[in-house]
Amino acid sequence: MADEQGTGLGDGYFARKKLGRIVNGLLDQIGPNGRRYPPQDAPPAGAEVGDSYLADGTNWDPAGTGNAAFVQYDGAAWQVVHEHV
Repeated sequence: MADEQGTGLGDGYFARKKLGRIVNGLLDQIGPNGRRYPPQDAPPAGAEVGDSYLADGTNWDPAGTGNAAFVQYDGAAWQVVHEHV
């Protein structure tokens, strides 16, 4: 096996490393299940059980702490799943 740039590492090592950085960067930009959750400044009208949103913590603050929070609607109220502190 040839090495890349005289490092003694096998072919493709640096390409795989670069690809890994690209994939990790993309994954950092998406939310659970590949969905993006832009911060919302108000609860959505017509929410259904299981709907999930990111409350901005300023105008819409279901956690009551001033922090953004990932919330899910249980049919009666927004439940905080994770608070971003």
